[in-house]
Amino acid sequence: MPHYQRNIRFIWFLVLPIISFLLGWTFSQKSHQEQKNLHENLGKESVTINKLLPETTLPFSLKSKTDPKDVDLSTLWETWNTIDSTYLRQNELDTKKQIYGAIHGLVDSLGDPHTNFLTPEETEEFNSSIDGEFQGIGAEISKKDGKLVIIAPLKNSPAEQAGIKAGDEIITINEELVFDWSLLDAVLKIRGEKGTKVVLGIRRKGEKKPIDITIVRDTVTSPTVTWEMKNDHIVYVEISKFGTDLTKEFRKMLDEALLKSPKGVIIDLRNNGGGLLNTCLEVTSEFLDKALIVSTKGGTIGMNEKHFATSGGALLDIPVIVLVNKGSASASEIFAGAIADNKRGLILGENTFGKGTVQSLIELRDGSSLKVTIAEWLTPNEHSIQDNGIIPHETIEQTIEQMEQDVDPVLDRALKIFETDNEYDSLLKKYNDPKAKTVVEPLTENAENPEKEAPQPPKKDEQ
Repeated sequence: MPHYQRNIRFIWFLVLPIISFLLGWTFSQKSHQEQKNLHENLGKESVTINKLLPETTLPFSLKSKTDPKDVDLSTLWETWNTIDSTYLRQNELDTKKQIYGAIHGLVDSLGDPHTNFLTPEETEEFNSSIDGEFQGIGAEISKKDGKLVIIAPLKNSPAEQAGIKAGDEIITINEELVFDWSLLDAVLKIRGEKGTKVVLGIRRKGEKKPIDITIVRDTVTSPTVTWEMKNDHIVYVEISKFGTDLTKEFRKMLDEALLKSPKGVIIDLRNNGGGLLNTCLEVTSEFLDKALIVSTKGGTIGMNEKHFATSGGALLDIPVIVLVNKGSASASEIFAGAIADNKRGLILGENTFGKGTVQSLIELRDGSSLKVTIAEWLTPNEHSIQDNGIIPHETIEQTIEQMEQDVDPVLDRALKIFETDNEYDSLLKKYNDPKAKTVVEPLTENAENPEKEAPQPPKKDEQ
């Protein structure tokens, strides 16, 4: 080989690394500046909070802990470029889809079913579901141990009318297996226009084979509170959701019920999947006087707050029993935990769901959004609700057969406690003994076995 060719190759060998370094440094500085501008812009914009819990705005501006220069994205770009240059169907490549797909992967790496990336279309659909009426089947769903699980069907919803039960595991949606779906993917697939059908493949406890349930979608509305007098002197109140109008409806109910001089109050939160924090605080304040209801423990953003009951509640001196089951979640667990930890009443039923984290819906510049877990709920005794749930003072299960026959052993037990002289007071004293088992504690293996007398777990976002 001629000397001049060897010399040229040698020069290129020396120069190329220098050029590569300079280009890399230039792009990293540009990327760093763009990232900085992005964070500055986000900090100036209003941050929208998921209206479910809590109903406030975040007291912080978004700042990254990570310097873009410290993140090696070379493998990502290598993959991107390889696809860009070698993929068979070049006409099918969609830059926006690829970017969103990469973001989905980043979010999914957290392993948190309640933290999700939403495209602009999904963001619009999600917001519409929070703002009152929406079209779907009317059921609260979540993920537990990687499985899609029904927390509870809403009262009088298409899901309830079709036979969906709390604790049902969804294995297919319209014959598509959902084992690798995100919670959000499932929610959006289940929703649809009024009058259309969706078929859920369900695995149900006690059934040997999966069952298919066809549900006709409809506009989902549900009464938030109903009540009646039991045995002439017990107020029985069923709350299906801590919605926007609940406080007004609850206080209207109180005005009527208190005229009858009730001996006790039963609050039924079974299959209540949660709702608004402010509403929960207002209703709980009718039973507690200036006591701590719940606190939040935040992560890096420092969202640490304590929420106390206001004074002047109408039910401060009336005995109360709260009914819960595995379909009681979020705001329902806050209410039950506050009553239990403040030694204000008795909790009967099943171990609750265990949805005790706070999500913030942060809108991004292109109309997409990030629903991210930012804090967890703690009961007054500082027990975490997440995954643990609220353990009732007395564990009582209502079987499917009993539901079908309109037999309610949990309500019957509550009524019996009120009807038996001094039983309420003696049980309240017994279960609040310092030596007694705490109401909220980590689940054990026995908790998942209904044959044994131990609290039961089965495991919220909203559908």
